[in-house]
Amino acid sequence: MLNTTRKLRDGYTTGSCLAAATLAARETLVSGKSLPAVTLRLADGTGLTIPIHEVRPGYAAVIKDGGDDPDATHGAEIRVTVSMTPEVPGEHDYLESCGSGTLLLTGGPGVGLATRPGLAVEPGKWAINPGPRRLLRSNLELAGFGRKKSDFLKVAVSVPHGREIAKQTLNPELGIVDGISILGVSGIVKPYSNAAYVATIALQLKMIHAAGGDTAALATGGRTAAALQRDFPELDPSAVIRIADFIRPAVTAAQSAGIRRLIIGCMPGKLFKYACGEENTHAHNVKLTPQRLVDFGLAPSGVDLSRINTMGELAAAVPAETFQKILRGLHPAAYRVLSAWGPRLDLTLALYNESGERII
Repeated sequence: MLNTTRKLRDGYTTGSCLAAATLAARETLVSGKSLPAVTLRLADGTGLTIPIHEVRPGYAAVIKDGGDDPDATHGAEIRVTVSMTPEVPGEHDYLESCGSGTLLLTGGPGVGLATRPGLAVEPGKWAINPGPRRLLRSNLELAGFGRKKSDFLKVAVSVPHGREIAKQTLNPELGIVDGISILGVSGIVKPYSNAAYVATIALQLKMIHAAGGDTAALATGGRTAAALQRDFPELDPSAVIRIADFIRPAVTAAQSAGIRRLIIGCMPGKLFKYACGEENTHAHNVKLTPQRLVDFGLAPSGVDLSRINTMGELAAAVPAETFQKILRGLHPAAYRVLSAWGPRLDLTLALYNESGERII
């Protein structure tokens, strides 16, 4: 369990790992020194010191540390090999100016490739976002690279087990294949922030619109995602987005992205919370309170709602036809809330049971 009595520890991004490993690897070629740690200058002017896991001539590795917000890439090894011999870039690579010099940035095993439009990188390019590339260039310049036009540095980044790690991220849904993304605008991972997940949902919706689509579906989990694809076969699989508990940010992001038709799939517990106007439905944030059925005029007779904690318990406490009546009463209430969050959207609200069967 998280200890809330202490200050949560920041971590650092994969982009910071790339920059630190590059500086350490380059230093071995420039001065022959093996640095135990590298201090980066971040965009806000602050410093970030990152330990170097391994270093040898032309090579360095850093272990990604997510701080008190460990994600799928926490503990991943970011490896960098550098060379100062000029080369011609490959089709997936980045050739960028760095001071007066030139930086060639290429990916290797475990780094993803973008395949769809709408991302921060073009289709066919390594999934190394602009923020990390800026961080890398600025810190190389501070370290003295790029003072001469003849300065050239090839940086090759790879991530062992990156393909397996990526399966635990949203990269497959984003159309990023074969590895993780190198991310991070600020360079620092702030603990227990939901902003990154919400931003990814918004990005997926923008990508659907950028690809010419005007319809998207929001699923609360794997079962509803599969059910939506079954019941709405016109949906491209990439248009079914798993939003977990972030219902209001997802609905508003869909409208902002230019989506015209939005299909939302959920189960009874989420339906109830939507009807109650809850914007984030995580159980830690919002406890389901069946007593609120009284407010909707849907309280079943003969049931002590104070003893009911879930919709599953309610379903077990009342006849099936009574439970169906409750759900049918909640459905329009939930629809009104969702419509208020996205008034320009053509909304469909599909309700499923635990078996993935559509109820409403």
